[in-house]
Amino acid sequence: MSSIKVKMTGHEYRYDIFQILVLFFKKDDISFICEDESLDANVISSLDKIAGKASCIMKYQGKQVEKHIYVDMSNKRKIKNGLKISLLECIEEFGYDKVPWGILIGIRPTKIIHEYIEEGLDDDAIISKFMSEYRVRLDKAQLALEVARNEAPFLRVHPNSVSMYIHIPFCPSKCIYCSFSSIPVYKNEELIEHYLLALFDEIDAAFRSIKSKGLFVDTLYIGGGTPSVLSCRDLDRLLSKISQNYDLKSLNEFTIECGRPDSIDKDKLNIIKNYGCTRICINPQTMNEETLKTIGRNHTTKDIVEKFYATREIGFDDINMDIIMGLPGEDERHVEKTMKSLKEISPDSITIHTMAYKRASILLEKGTFKKNNLAESMYEIAVKHVREMGMHPYYMYRQKNMVSPLENVGYCFKNKECIYNIQMIAENITIVALGAGSVTKLVYPKEKRIERVANLRDIKEYIERKDEMIEKKRNAIEMI
Repeated sequence: MSSIKVKMTGHEYRYDIFQILVLFFKKDDISFICEDESLDANVISSLDKIAGKASCIMKYQGKQVEKHIYVDMSNKRKIKNGLKISLLECIEEFGYDKVPWGILIGIRPTKIIHEYIEEGLDDDAIISKFMSEYRVRLDKAQLALEVARNEAPFLRVHPNSVSMYIHIPFCPSKCIYCSFSSIPVYKNEELIEHYLLALFDEIDAAFRSIKSKGLFVDTLYIGGGTPSVLSCRDLDRLLSKISQNYDLKSLNEFTIECGRPDSIDKDKLNIIKNYGCTRICINPQTMNEETLKTIGRNHTTKDIVEKFYATREIGFDDINMDIIMGLPGEDERHVEKTMKSLKEISPDSITIHTMAYKRASILLEKGTFKKNNLAESMYEIAVKHVREMGMHPYYMYRQKNMVSPLENVGYCFKNKECIYNIQMIAENITIVALGAGSVTKLVYPKEKRIERVANLRDIKEYIERKDEMIEKKRNAIEMI
């Protein structure tokens, strides 16, 4: 079949239907036709509001399948779930493999688990309900529950606290899978200076607003990009500016991403340590030389190991390393090599990502999106190794356009959880975000509401219009 034509009747949940279809078919092969069009549809998704029934009829390869799900018409989530389940069950009748997360297309599975916990359900009932309502596979339901239990102690925050994210949009080079707001540092020295001056103004203004509201900062995360790509002078200026506004050593947690080993040296690490940073990230993504070249990295696996040990020598006892399953050209053998290498150096936490093709990445621009049938077995190898090391999963999220419909999970040794990561995914605390492309999230727990205030992504526009963003941020913090 060259295309999948979809007709919807009685509802307008096009996005939800589309997100199930793209688990099995290419985006470009899916099209929606109007309800009153005479064209024959391959998929007819319908909602009978009187009977309270979500249905799907699928015609494919000379065969027709029908599925019907009765739903609670007073519950929007259950209506959408019924429509998605009826579609999913139709597709599976045509021999497609069951997807591990079923109809769950949201990026925060543990939020649902916490809702079940609040209902007073025990673990067995939570697993059963999660699998029934979302068609999640047993092992994924168990993982989501384990993560929820592990992150729960970190979800209790002081009502007058906020966390902060500061974005440094510069890197040694652009990785082909990256979609973050960042540009190579080479030949952009003047832009960096203008950016920092704008950012310093935003930092001053944000802390003034935070203090005027009687708030305090719980965790601080400086990310990017690669913050450690800044020169020693600029890194010191940045941290000095923050410390002039707030006692960094009073933070519950202070993380700086030093993701690229070619961006750090002992002088920078000492500067970072002296300002009270408690946690850093050195992210290899893979420990295979050819893959590093393929993805656009200008360093070797030897550099990763050397910088890791240099960081240990300076006194950092909380080092995270990210790895990605499904990188171009990799298979199970590459993952085995990566995990054995990481086992030898033993970082304090390892975040296992599944490769995702992001909208603004070089890979997607080149139209090279590919499903990866090996991704799940590669992922299982990585999990086996971190479990053997004695690590446990403490936070999790999912992304769109993954090479396999899996998840990203942070594993760590006991007491090495990244509190900011948990907060970011759980959305249990306001996060004031500064810098180009950052998004402030204002959390109103009593109202179960979240407001977002986004900064401009373009670095030059951010610099030129930083006063607008400072004012928007001031007004937003005033509403906390």
